[in-house]
Amino acid sequence: MRLNKAVKRAKENLLYHLVASTAMLAESTPLFVAFETQVAGMTNEVSLNTRLSIVSLTYLGLGYVYGLGRRYLRRAFGITEESRETKQTLHDTIYTATFNALISPPLYLIAGETDLEKIVIGTLCATGFGSINGSPLGYAVDSLEDLTSLKECNRPSYPAFLKKMNSKVKYGLAILLVTGSIGITSWVYSINPNKNNRPQVTSEAKHKDK
Repeated sequence: MRLNKAVKRAKENLLYHLVASTAMLAESTPLFVAFETQVAGMTNEVSLNTRLSIVSLTYLGLGYVYGLGRRYLRRAFGITEESRETKQTLHDTIYTATFNALISPPLYLIAGETDLEKIVIGTLCATGFGSINGSPLGYAVDSLEDLTSLKECNRPSYPAFLKKMNSKVKYGLAILLVTGSIGITSWVYSINPNKNNRPQVTSEAKHKDK
């Protein structure tokens, strides 16, 4: 009996982890890619390697660590889903900014970025982005858990009509949101002026070579 309960609990935790990780990645990836390619000046290769590392680490446990820390600190400060949105926003803002500041430098190094200036810019962007995006990120997790029927979202600002939707419609909306995130990410990469590390050869240089 205890073994069955333990297995059931493990499955539930895994499901929550997968949904929360997907929500975080779908919400943050397009914005991070825009910061990396358009602000920090990283190539598509470095940015993509970084994002793939984030995806892998998130599903392998980084997402769980983020969620665990968030839940622990929320309990420590007496924050629930019914708390004022301003209180939840302040917590998620500070927490996400600090989390991003700690993990960004090693991730960029692992991804192959050796330019210290770009790493610093990328980390500052990630930290600043975390302070701005902390609240939407937490909101995305709570929302996707509701859309996948894992847990009802009771945040004051969560639309009542979404909670009342048919479960199949909710699943469809969840899939649409994730797919849309992938599409936006692909578009941002397509407009990156620094798509690769190879220097551009001008027509004048080509003429001289001849």
